[in-house]
This record gives sequence, structure tokens and C-alpha cells, in this order.
Amino acid sequence: MAALTVALYHVSWQTHFSSLGFIRNGSMMVDFFFVLSGFVVFHAYGDRLGSLALTKQFFITRLGRLYPLHLLTLLAFLAIECAKWGAAHWSGVRIASVAFEQNTAASFVANLLLVHSLGPFAVPTWNVPSWSISVEFYTYLLFALVALVRPSRRSWLLLSAGIALGSLAASWQVAGSMESTAQFGWFRCITGFFSGVLVWHFYAALLLRWRSPGVLALVSGVLVAMFLSVRQAGHADFLIVPLFMALILFIALGKPGSMLEGRGFVWLGRISYTTYMIHAVLIWGFEFLLQYVIKVPRTDFYQTGVWMGDMLAAAFVVLLLGASHFTFQTIEDPCRRYAKRFVA
Repeated sequence: MAALTVALYHVSWQTHFSSLGFIRNGSMMVDFFFVLSGFVVFHAYGDRLGSLALTKQFFITRLGRLYPLHLLTLLAFLAIECAKWGAAHWSGVRIASVAFEQNTAASFVANLLLVHSLGPFAVPTWNVPSWSISVEFYTYLLFALVALVRPSRRSWLLLSAGIALGSLAASWQVAGSMESTAQFGWFRCITGFFSGVLVWHFYAALLLRWRSPGVLALVSGVLVAMFLSVRQAGHADFLIVPLFMALILFIALGKPGSMLEGRGFVWLGRISYTTYMIHAVLIWGFEFLLQYVIKVPRTDFYQTGVWMGDMLAAAFVVLLLGASHFTFQTIEDPCRRYAKRFVA
């Protein structure tokens, strides 16, 4: 659901939900992924790292999951930029954005190296959502470096708290909100990731003693939704981190058989990374249709009318989920499995 919220946040035509605060602030669901990633990665690797050989295996498996879709979408946007250049130079078509003006050769190379969101560019380039993949990959590096000293559980807890708080303080100072992406997004990711490591330690300490009633996860989810509905960019943004921490903790400690274990939610979770990575390509296709085929005028949003916009949004979601399922089956999952076999 978090990936779909981010996708709907990027919808650029009028709908009934365009003005809803929850959707307008949907980009903050990326921070949910950061916290969840810290929880999941520590659960899977926290006790397994500690040598250079194991660290190498960790990076190969992580790269095998992240990079194929990143490369696919990067090449898709390269094809789009080439098509824009060709249309402008050979067909005389007026293009809304100049080809290769923001998506430059330098930013393409930076994207290939996954360094495009470590500060060299003022704004995200090429496949905009991939800014988070750039900072997450290098957060894995920081995590692996900490793991190399083989800290005890207590030391992990203290180190994670220190790193998360230090990164939050840096983000507070240089960005002032949770809207930082290309320039200061790494601080944002480190804060969320190591907060997720903290959540895992709370989870491990409580698991054999207490199970969370479902109402606590529900209340946490409602609090997240309420916060996003009224949020205005600023220092209050950082409250979303403890809210996401509580939500993930209560879900993890929930009793078996909860609604989130249903087949539909499990499927959405399985394809969520693909959904997140490919949705901008699909939105570009819808924008092309609106601007150059139907010729809909645009101010802040394409002026489709809200009912037509709702139908377009429904079609977008259906196509996105279908494309995500197909891409997961043909690219993400096979590449992930190959990376695991490679290091086995």
C-alpha cells in the first residue's frame, strides 16, 4: 500500500483525491520503506555479517535485488529522452521539457553508479523515485561497516540509536524537513534505516513475552494517516519516524492470522519494490497521452475534470499492478534468485 500511495502522489491530473493531505504528502511513505528496510535487513543479516567474505555476499544479494529494476527504468527514461530529442529535431514537435536538459550525461553516469542522490545534483534525475535506491544502497554500506566490528546486541542498540539521532540532527540542520531527496536524502535514509534496526531490537526483546493486539497496529496506522493528512513541511516532519517505528513494531508483534497476512496484502508487498520503481515510467505514458494526444491543458494538474481523472487513476492503478506483477515475475525475482545462487 505504501508503494501505491507514492505512485498516487505522483499522479499529475485532477482527481477527487488530488487535494487530500494524505496523498499530497504521500512522498513521506518512502520513509516507511526506510524504517522497514532497517528492520528486515537486520532480521535477515544482523547476526550473519562480521567478515569481509560475508559482507561481499550481502552486497551481491542486495545489488541483485535493487539494481536490475534500477537499470531497466534508467534505460526506459533514456529511450524517452532520445524520443523527445528526435521529435524536437526531426518532427518539429514542441516538447514541454527539453531533452537532456535536466537528465544529462553526467547524471546518467551517476545513476549507473548509484551515486546520483549523494549530493552531486540539486534535484532527482532520470527515474525520480530511484533517488531512494541510491541512498539506501550506501546506507547498506554504513550498516555493513558497523557489522564488521561485530558489536554485541547492546552495542548494536546504542550504535543504532546514536547513528539515527545523529543523522536526524544533520537532516534537521541542513534540510529542515523530510522533503530532502537528491542533496540530503542520505541523512533521511540513515535516520529511517537505523530506526528500523532499533525497532528490531524492541521486537526481539518483546516477542517471547508479549503479542500486540491488532488494535494497536490499527491505531498506529490511523495516527500515521492523520499526521499525513494535516502535515505541513517543516521540523514537525521528523515525527513521522517514531510513528512508522510504532506501526512496524505493532504489526511485527501482532498475533498470527491478521488481515495483513491475507493473500492480497502479501501479493502487494511482494511486488511493492517493482511498483515503486516502474510507476514513474507509466505516469510518463499517461502524461504523453493527456498532453499530445488528447491535448489537455495543464496548470498545477492536467485539467481532466475530477471524474475523468478518477477513471484515469483507476486505469493507472490496474495497469501499474499488472505491469508490476509481470516485471516482478520476469526481472526482479529471477535476478534476486540468481544473486542468491551466485553467492551460495
